[in-house]
Amino acid sequence: MADRMRAAGCWAVLALASAAQARTWTSTDGRTIEADFVRGDDTSVTVLKGGREVSIPLAKLSEEDARFVREKVAAAGQVDLSELGEYAKFAKGEWVKGEIEDLKFQIWAPASFKAGKDLPLVMFLHGVGERGDDNERQVNGLPRTFASPQNQAVRPCIVVAPQCPPEVFWSNPEITENIIDLTEDLAENLPVDEDRIYVAGFSMGGFGTWSVIAEEPKLFAAAVPISGGGNPANARDLRKLPIWNFHGEKDETVSVEQSREMVEALEKAKADITYTEIPGADHGIADQVLRDEKLQQWLFSKTRAK
Repeated sequence: MADRMRAAGCWAVLALASAAQARTWTSTDGRTIEADFVRGDDTSVTVLKGGREVSIPLAKLSEEDARFVREKVAAAGQVDLSELGEYAKFAKGEWVKGEIEDLKFQIWAPASFKAGKDLPLVMFLHGVGERGDDNERQVNGLPRTFASPQNQAVRPCIVVAPQCPPEVFWSNPEITENIIDLTEDLAENLPVDEDRIYVAGFSMGGFGTWSVIAEEPKLFAAAVPISGGGNPANARDLRKLPIWNFHGEKDETVSVEQSREMVEALEKAKADITYTEIPGADHGIADQVLRDEKLQQWLFSKTRAK
């Protein structure tokens, strides 16, 4: 993976005021003073009067002045989305379409970002039934689990749902490379916490998840392959990556032996592997898995190994 560096200070916490701002301040009892705004927070404001800094509780200021300070604090706590360039179009708080290297995708990203607080990124790989070129069908209920208001309230993140082209598979080397390129490009150009990039996938996407992490294990902080399979020969390369693998015991679409073989190889390599085989379950377990609170907590607790 190529080294990536953001422009210095791009996501640094913004200074609340780079220069003093003159203002007439009014107290709750009607008295006024002329002083320069310096900085503020949720409870007080610091002003410059006669060359001396003075702190004033917001509770002692007029509603208009208190609102002025709070708006300054809020504005300073947000990333200027114009800094994202062409990537600003993805920060809408809704699913937005994009394309890179003939790989179509949709992204859900919040409409605003807090300065200095990069977000985790979740890459979700769909099953064979969502292949195509409409850039629509892959955004089904599974990736929406991560973008739901309930999840975003406790686990805010950026969610990416690429669409595999017709007649090919995620495990195709060229497609695997496209997914990695997309992940790296988004991490470089959006406020992404590069130590908390996750990949999950179901069925064909489960195979794709194994393929992607085998190609670039150091890019991800954790992986969740569901109802898929990989190459046991890659186990040693994956030993430092936390993986939680799921499969239905009675899966008639992708044999559970595919997961069992991977898990056995990973356990021999002393890898960080957790395996859940759901008794009596067939192939379609992804919705159950992704909505599980324990899985969500586990995933978002992981950070990339140094």
